[in-house]
Amino acid sequence: MNKKGSILILSIFVIAILMILGIALLSQSITEHNLAKRYLNSTNAFWAAEAGINRALEELRSNYSQCGANLWSGALSSVDSGYEVDVACVGQDRNLTVRGFAPALASQTQRILESTVRKDIPTNFYDNAVYSAGDIDLNGTSYSITGDVLYADDCENSDNIIGDVTQDSSVTPLALLDFQQLLTISLGQGNFYDEARLDSGDDFPVSFWYSPPTDPSDPTTGVPNIVYITEDLELKGNFGTVGGFFVVVGDVITSPDDIQDATISGNGQVEGMIYTRGDFRVNGGGGNLNVDGAIWAGEEARLNGNAHVAFNQDYMTALENLGIDSDAQVVSWREQINPYSLTP
Repeated sequence: MNKKGSILILSIFVIAILMILGIALLSQSITEHNLAKRYLNSTNAFWAAEAGINRALEELRSNYSQCGANLWSGALSSVDSGYEVDVACVGQDRNLTVRGFAPALASQTQRILESTVRKDIPTNFYDNAVYSAGDIDLNGTSYSITGDVLYADDCENSDNIIGDVTQDSSVTPLALLDFQQLLTISLGQGNFYDEARLDSGDDFPVSFWYSPPTDPSDPTTGVPNIVYITEDLELKGNFGTVGGFFVVVGDVITSPDDIQDATISGNGQVEGMIYTRGDFRVNGGGGNLNVDGAIWAGEEARLNGNAHVAFNQDYMTALENLGIDSDAQVVSWREQINPYSLTP
């Protein structure tokens, strides 16, 4: 009898231990499930807030005067999340506060992003031979730059620059021009180059001027060629002379985030300015490669070999006289400290 009692007590003890372990495992499983769910909601809330910034940027590009609380809201039904956007107008800046939340109805998890959108062309934008929103990389001793140089990050080996060399972190990102305006002008001039036209080998203009100045002493009486390029710009070999304002930005009308590069290798003469949202590279060959005008680079400007850049005030004055507008772009972005809270 005592033996049977002992077995019963032992069985009850084992069952109790198993129940405790089962409850602990179940509790851990429930906790891990809740943590995974909360992490998923947090991620979805973050991407909803990102969607809110993109929505605000699109709206501000169509009407930059919009300001107010809860100005736009929306839902991402595919991941059950949503966003709300506040816009504060501070001078020429638009300061965004975007709340992303998930699930969309319960607002269980929230992430808050703050961003500044700006629409302006800096006052010194048209004053430099080389303007880089990133680094300037100057190699060897065969290069030369005549004119001022402005850059955001680093510039080394600046011995062969005749002009002021200035570091200013505020010039990044590169000013976003009104590409629709530039596209319209280039189409009217017959200077639109998409992938098909570039592949065909169609020549670029050979002069900076679409219509030369009627008064030789006043460059504002002339109109420059606006050469709009939807792909990378590559000039290789003995390419001769090309001219105009080369806008190398990708197909920004249908894909605003495209960033293209400009590469010039070999021997030749560029009469005018080149604007690229990506890298600008000049690789001079055995002869000389000259840019008479200016360079704008969104990421890095690099000069190698026999490469020479000279600022041309007449060209720049004529281009500035066109009154090219700027487009809204994000210039800063951050997530608030303690960005989201979780509720059971």
